[in-house]
Amino acid sequence: PCRRRISVCTQLSTMGISDPTHVEEAIGLLRQSSMFHACSKASLGKMAKDMDRVDFTKGDLLLDQGAPQTKAFFIGDGTIKRERVVNDQSHQVIDVFGNTEPDKFGNRKVAIGALHVLHQEPSFANATAMGPGYLYSLPSAVLRKHLRADAELSTEVVQSLAVEVRRQSNQVRWLMRTPLLEQRPKKTNVIAVSIAALCESFYRSGLNAAMNAKLSGQWGALFPNMHIQCPARIAYINGFKGLRQYLDWKIKPDEYSSPTVARLGMSFAPGIIMTPLSSMLEASNAGHMNPEPITTRWMRGITWRMAREVIFGIGLNQMSDYCEERIPASVTSNEALRTMGGSMIAGVCSGYLSHIPHNLSTLKLMTPSKSYGEHLNSLVAQSEQRIPNSFSPGARRALATAAAILFPRAVVIRTAQIVGSFIILNGTINGLKTVDLPTSIPTAF
Repeated sequence: PCRRRISVCTQLSTMGISDPTHVEEAIGLLRQSSMFHACSKASLGKMAKDMDRVDFTKGDLLLDQGAPQTKAFFIGDGTIKRERVVNDQSHQVIDVFGNTEPDKFGNRKVAIGALHVLHQEPSFANATAMGPGYLYSLPSAVLRKHLRADAELSTEVVQSLAVEVRRQSNQVRWLMRTPLLEQRPKKTNVIAVSIAALCESFYRSGLNAAMNAKLSGQWGALFPNMHIQCPARIAYINGFKGLRQYLDWKIKPDEYSSPTVARLGMSFAPGIIMTPLSSMLEASNAGHMNPEPITTRWMRGITWRMAREVIFGIGLNQMSDYCEERIPASVTSNEALRTMGGSMIAGVCSGYLSHIPHNLSTLKLMTPSKSYGEHLNSLVAQSEQRIPNSFSPGARRALATAAAILFPRAVVIRTAQIVGSFIILNGTINGLKTVDLPTSIPTAF
């Protein structure tokens, strides 16, 4: 969907400010920016009179990434969010601008585009209004006119920028720090996702067999029913990736009264929706323990499996992107290595957090006659064997319960499975993104 471009960007010519109160406010906002903070009030007063005061509403697009920056903006009231698209994925840049908490010097983030406006360089990121407010715009032509005409202003601007360069010398010039639930999906291709899922299905099946053997004490086939597993896994992974992009395309959380709740729903939905397919995959691996028909077997353990799938979905999607985004450039700037690193960290977290739901759903699948409580007690009893007999019976039981939950059986195999799956899936999808494949899923940007 298109966002409405604010008229100040394209339509209005400079009319100037005549109201002394507005002039004073414009000077104050200019002096909170890195470009003008060392400038005198007298020097800025002349330029402020040639600026414009413009109202904006929610959803107005102030800046379009890559478009020539013809004006700089100084936010008087309201908040502005900046997002930069890198490798087909939108990242929130630093923070919101406008009505923000003052820094240790008493200044707020009010200036947008001041460092690109002089020569109308391409805008660094999109800037969108998050609500109603107003701003003061400084056209490129006005800035150039006053810098040429006023030597004192030019000297003060140089001094301002010199101070800013010193302050930034040991810092990253911009940071992409999008919150977990606000991560936006990368553009992905159905064929690329399908190839990745096909490769990953064999890896997953082998480790699933090892995990089931660890829990039950009985080995089954490493790659059973692959004629069912492969197409089901392809549909399953495409579901996670496709649903994420579809929901991002159709749902705008900021338009709801509780954006966080909306984002939680968008994050949980792929895991919930894909649980039946996941159940079919699990049932394919459990025939050696549960002789029920697969049409009945797939429903066993579905409650805890749904919890596991929600954790898996968030890990594969939002958490992998979240971790990748936070890998310092000093570690690596290689995109493939960053994808691998982000997937590895997310896989460790997801594997650990989803292990108890996985164990309970798997045990229920293999032995449906027992309740979840009985299965949990069996896990505790297995852990109790690892606790020294020197402890009292009550202490042994408590330590065994903690061990069964905090250090569950087969957790290393499960974590290795999830880490490998995330790396194979995200790495293959990322590696195939430059290949000209015909079927892409639409995104919101």
